[in-house]
Amino acid sequence: METLELSGIIGLIAIACLAANFVVGFIIWRNSQIKLPYNLSFLGLHKFTGYSAASAIILHVVLIPLDPKSKFTWGDLLLPLWTEHQPYANTFGAVALYLIAVVVVSSYYKGQMKLKVWRVLHYLSYFAAVPLIFHSVLTDPKLEDRPIDWFDAEKIFVLICCFIIFVLMIYRFVIVKKNSPSN
Repeated sequence: METLELSGIIGLIAIACLAANFVVGFIIWRNSQIKLPYNLSFLGLHKFTGYSAASAIILHVVLIPLDPKSKFTWGDLLLPLWTEHQPYANTFGAVALYLIAVVVVSSYYKGQMKLKVWRVLHYLSYFAAVPLIFHSVLTDPKLEDRPIDWFDAEKIFVLICCFIIFVLMIYRFVIVKKNSPSN
């Protein structure tokens, strides 16, 4: 298996973890009465899916320059707009990475922060979802600048995960806001 292919698989794992993280976060936000088996908590599951997603994203990014066919340098990871292949898609991915990094680091230091500050930083995960969706949909996993294959199984999986994230975002910020008593 090529390094680039492994990076793509890990990217799929990352987006699955993020979609799961959004679902679990939504369940926490709704104060659901669902009980998990084995004394698991939704907060623990939320942390697990969040840190798993962050770890997978970092591994996904670190593997790319290790493949000589990618023609990526370590500097391209920081400023991907000037990459040889798919500069816009990679820039969307970098923006999502930076925003998710802020969410993860702020969550790690949540105990030392004011709750209001932490909550604002945690909302960045919703803003990170937008460039993540663009990156996931626009990227050619082989970095060959091929057009999007909408019927590729990996792309369909990405679209399903993105759809889940998008629907939860719309429900959280549009439908609930519209039906709230303050309006």
